[in-house]
Amino acid sequence: MAVGVQCSPWLGACAALRAAIILLKDDKPVSQFAADGEKPVTIGRSAECVIQIHDGKISRHHCEVRTTPDGCFVRDLGSKNGTFVNGARISEARLRDGDRLQVGLAQLLFRCETPPVEEPQSVPPHLCASCGKMVPLDALLTARQTQARVYCAACVSGCPLLGQVIGRYEIVQLLGRGSIGAVYKADQLSMGRLVALKVLHDELTADPDAVARFLRDARTSGQLSHPNIIRIYDMNRADRHTFISMEYAQGGDLGSLFERQGPLPVRDVVSYAIAAASAVAYAHSAGVVHGGLKPSNLLLTRDGILKVADIGLARSLDVAGLTTVVRDCDVVGSIRYVAPECLVANVAGNAQTDVYALGVTCFRLLTGDFPYPVTSLPELTRTAGMRRPKSLRSLREDCPHDLDAAIACAVAADPARRFRSADEFRHALEAVKH
Repeated sequence: MAVGVQCSPWLGACAALRAAIILLKDDKPVSQFAADGEKPVTIGRSAECVIQIHDGKISRHHCEVRTTPDGCFVRDLGSKNGTFVNGARISEARLRDGDRLQVGLAQLLFRCETPPVEEPQSVPPHLCASCGKMVPLDALLTARQTQARVYCAACVSGCPLLGQVIGRYEIVQLLGRGSIGAVYKADQLSMGRLVALKVLHDELTADPDAVARFLRDARTSGQLSHPNIIRIYDMNRADRHTFISMEYAQGGDLGSLFERQGPLPVRDVVSYAIAAASAVAYAHSAGVVHGGLKPSNLLLTRDGILKVADIGLARSLDVAGLTTVVRDCDVVGSIRYVAPECLVANVAGNAQTDVYALGVTCFRLLTGDFPYPVTSLPELTRTAGMRRPKSLRSLREDCPHDLDAAIACAVAADPARRFRSADEFRHALEAVKH
C-alpha cells in the first residue's frame, strides 16, 4: 500500500505564511501547503482535495484545516480510521503551532507564525525532537540540547536517556517499553539515519552468559533477509548498556493501531497475516523460531508494508531463563499468545507454536477478544489443550466462513489439529474470499 502525495507547488519559506501544513517523511519536511486562505485545506485520497495522499487507510475526504478570525481548526470529515492530533483522536480541534496531525500513515506538522513586522528578526522557535511541541525561548535553559536537536524538560523527565548517546546512537524518542527492555527511536550518527534501538533492562544484563547468548541469537536473526522482516543492523554493549539497532518502521505497530482504532478491517488483517506468515515461514526454513509473536511486534512501514520484529529473540531469553517471571505474572498479556503445549508440557517453541500465536493475534485484531476465556493463570494451565476456541463469526459477522475456519485451525489447542506450518496457514489465508 504505497503512500504518495499530489500537491500544489512548493510554497517557499514558512516565515512568509500565517499558517502552513508540512508533510513529513522521517521527521523531515517533504511538501508545504498554505493554510491561511479563505477556503479550507482538505486532506484525503480524492483528487479534489488540496492535499491528496494515496493511502488505503485515508478516506476520500478525510479531514480539513480551516482558518478563522479565532484561529486554525482541524475537523474530521467522517473518516473511517480517524484523524489524530498529537496522538489523540479528534472530531474537531484547535491547532497550535507545532501540533502534529496523523491521517492514515501520513504525518503532518502544523506551523502558525505571526506575519513579519518592522522589528529585528527573532530567534526561530525550537521544536522538541521527541514530542514535536515548541520549546519557548525561556524554557531552553531547562531543556536538553544536542548539536542537532532540542528535548523539552517534560520529555527528558519522563525519559532520562533522551539526547544521550549510546554507542553511536543518539536517543530521540521512547517508542515503547516491554519485559525485555525499552525501544527508542534513535539517530545513527555515523550514517545519519533513524533506527529503532532496543536497549535491554539493566537486570537482564547481569548474567554475561545470558547476554552473550542473546547477542548470538540476534546475530543469527540478523542474517535473515526477507521483505517482511525487520532488519537488524547492529548489536553491541556500550556504557553498561546492551542494545540492538534495527530498522525503524515509521507506521508503528498493530497493537498500537488496534488501541487507537479498535478492531481492524477484515481485508487489512488478512493481508497483514499473509505477510507475517510468509516472514515466519522463511525464518523457520532457516531454523529460526520467533517465539513471541503478538500485535506489538508486527510493524508497519510508512508505505504500509508489514514487517515482523524480534524474530528469534524471545526464545533466546527463554533459554537464558530471563522471562520466567514474565510468564508467571503476565496473564492478560503475552501469555495468551503462548501455545497450550508450552504451558503444560514445557514444549520448546517451534513452527506450530508460532502459528498459534499468529492465529491468536489475528483473532485479537479482528474482534478485540481472545479465542479462549481466561480468568487466571492456574485455570489457563489446567485447561490448556482441552478447550474449544470461540467462533470468530460469533463476534464478527462480516468475517468470511473460510477465514473463521482458518483461524480456528491455527489456534487449535491440540497441535495435531493445528496447521503444521506457517506456509499451510498462509495458503489458507490466501484462499479467503473477502
